[in-house]
Amino acid sequence: MLFKIISPEDLNKYTTQDNALLIDLRDKDDYEKGHIPGAIWADWESLDHNIDKILADTFHVIEWIIVYCDHGNISMIAARDLARLGYPMISLGGGYEHWHKAVLNN
Repeated sequence: MLFKIISPEDLNKYTTQDNALLIDLRDKDDYEKGHIPGAIWADWESLDHNIDKILADTFHVIEWIIVYCDHGNISMIAARDLARLGYPMISLGGGYEHWHKAVLNN
């Protein structure tokens, strides 16, 4: 199964609906210093083992799982691995850094 890569500009198309789950894969300290609104934190190294619990803890039917990291590399690996397990995955291209720059420029 394939996964999508989206730009920061396309992120709102998914996060404004209740059917997407946004997951921050950066270090917990970085998440606590600032993250994309609506994102939850998860440890990327154990995400494949914890994704079912994370999904069970949500109160909506999830059609897309969107992951991001600092620059987009780790989130692409996580998206690829979870997509192979059958999850509907999206990776935020360029990660938090790209999103943050896009927000500052608007």
